[in-house]
Amino acid sequence: METIRPHKFGAVSLPDAESRIMCRSVLLDMLGETTIAADSGNLAGVTGLFWRYVSLSLATLYLPKTPLTLTATGASEDGIVALRAMDGAMIVDQGRRKAELKKGDVIFLASDTPCRVALSEGGRLDFAHLSGHAFASTKGLLQPILMRPLEADCLPLQLLTNYAGYLLRQEYHSQQDAGMMVEHFYGLLPVLVQHFGKAEPSDHSLSRLSSIKAFIEENLADSSFSIAQVAEAQGITPRAIQKLFNRESTTYSSYVLARRLALAQGMILSEAATVPISQIAYNVGFNDLSYFNRTFRTRYGARPSDLRRAANGGA
Repeated sequence: METIRPHKFGAVSLPDAESRIMCRSVLLDMLGETTIAADSGNLAGVTGLFWRYVSLSLATLYLPKTPLTLTATGASEDGIVALRAMDGAMIVDQGRRKAELKKGDVIFLASDTPCRVALSEGGRLDFAHLSGHAFASTKGLLQPILMRPLEADCLPLQLLTNYAGYLLRQEYHSQQDAGMMVEHFYGLLPVLVQHFGKAEPSDHSLSRLSSIKAFIEENLADSSFSIAQVAEAQGITPRAIQKLFNRESTTYSSYVLARRLALAQGMILSEAATVPISQIAYNVGFNDLSYFNRTFRTRYGARPSDLRRAANGGA
């Protein structure tokens, strides 16, 4: 049975340029293109942990302990990201809203909207990313807590962070265990909202597009998987599917490519040097290695081999 492993990346000896490559790759699907400005001017020595399984991505970055500012353009796909600074205060700006958090507090924000994050002391920054296709049924439910500081002593929040910490630090999980933990993580979100007394009734039926995205997710590894198969399974026409994606300013093929590249990026980080990059490409549905390398570099700003080298501390 396949196991799901967290990956430790980076090294204290990692140069500034490779530290930035690593941070960009880890954060791209969570927050979009992200630049990090350090008061010291140098981002060398970044290390961290990364874990991903289907609809949940977790990461911890150990950044230089100096005031830092992260500026993100917003991810290409909708989702929600939770942030927690563990070494000092944090200020988050998104749209017209601004939130000030103490050390250890958590904030949820839309991942596809530009934001600015200022860390008073730098250091450890935790992330949890909930993909849009998975949280569609709870998106409205979470609205009351978006951009709202959640204090560290909140019990439901402690349960969530304990789950995330377990997934990041446990050496490996079976797919069954990982799936159960992700299900429990999502199941705690309504409890978290109820804790603040603003829970609203939610519609747990998935939208048509969410159902399509979930079906795509199950079949990404099949390189012959086509829009015609999706249409047949959903009982609609390929043209109708294209229209649904057009409403999100993308196309079916662009969405599938982005998801395959995101899976490959996660595998490169999580599998360390144990699986050849060519095999990872085939495992996520690419049958042309040159095309995979080219599109990966376009999206993540680095070749797959460069990302692997940075993940392994430049070795």
